Amino acid sequence: MTIIDAHNHVGTIKKAHQSGADLVAKLDKAGVERAVMFPFVEGDFSNEPIRDAHREFPDRLIPYCAVNPWNDNAVDEVRRCVETYGFKGLKLHPTIGGYHLSDPKLCDPLFAVCEDYGIPIVVHGASDLYNCPPEFALMAERFPNVTLIMAHMGFFWSVDQAIRFAIQYPNLYLETSRAPIFEIQTAVREAGADKVIWGTDSPFVDYAFEFQKMSSATDDTDAYSKIVGGNIARILKL
Repeated sequence: MTIIDAHNHVGTIKKAHQSGADLVAKLDKAGVERAVMFPFVEGDFSNEPIRDAHREFPDRLIPYCAVNPWNDNAVDEVRRCVETYGFKGLKLHPTIGGYHLSDPKLCDPLFAVCEDYGIPIVVHGASDLYNCPPEFALMAERFPNVTLIMAHMGFFWSVDQAIRFAIQYPNLYLETSRAPIFEIQTAVREAGADKVIWGTDSPFVDYAFEFQKMSSATDDTDAYSKIVGGNIARILKL
């Protein structure tokens, strides 16, 4: 069983810091093999800390880029990160960036370039206006060949809606970071283990707790294996 954490931040902002070494230390302590990482997206941000952390820990850390769709160079930045540095996915945060996920002019070009490269998109997916579950449904339908991962799976108010959309759209997945175990159990039971992906959102969590809670997600060993690593490994072709 390969265990992979699908949601982590690396870099420095005024209220948080996590280096690649910090993240790997958490993985080692918890018994986690690998982790997806992307930048903090508050304020001005850069993908260079992700590049550097991946160079330091290429077998442990999986790099995603992040962009603000309002920036004219957003598509070019995705291309640069994938082609030059081998990044494996894209992170978007509509609430912080101030845009609707379903905005055609801002987000369609980014989905199109990710479709070209065959890489997934993980999006902040709490129950906020700009990235509520219907926004994901619109994009999952508009880009059926793009793997779309809903971080936080619609928590707090929209988990039931998120689960319904994950069932409806084959390319839409639910990621568990910060979601309570009851809601995760419900997602596994109703949408199936194939549609649920474990993530932590470090450094904003108690890392050990976020991993340990997943032992209660399902009693099925094969299902657990998919949730805590198998699904994201399949998506990333690891």
